Amino acid sequence: MAVPDTTTFTLQNVVTEVNPTTDDLVDCFADATSASFDSAYSGNKDNLLNFRNYGASSSLTSYASSGLANSSKACSQSTSNTYYHDGSSSNPVVQDICYSDSAGTTVLATGYYKMTGGGISGQKYYIGNSGRLGSITSC
Repeated sequence: MAVPDTTTFTLQNVVTEVNPTTDDLVDCFADATSASFDSAYSGNKDNLLNFRNYGASSSLTSYASSGLANSSKACSQSTSNTYYHDGSSSNPVVQDICYSDSAGTTVLATGYYKMTGGGISGQKYYIGNSGRLGSITSC
């Protein structure tokens, strides 16, 4: 399991993910794999927060959803598009980052989207800043 993509994770979260020789921050950096750092947070590799999202999967999962709408209109959307998210489950969950392209280079615009696939119906997703899924509510 990756280090959480939050600012409230602990050294123990990092130790669990990295499995260093000794359980201290210096050794975590020494034993960490460079490719496992999230480039958005890796910085100078001298601070616990540099491990934010360390070890997260870089592969994206696709899902079907309606287009962008405001909250009151999201549930009436009928057009289905394919979007992508960086989470590990088949459908996005709160805190996943959602993208409009399979390469994960273009985050979804802020707004409401209706889930139309993956065995889920009658839910709207709010995508907030930076493509992050902020909430899932029933229609």
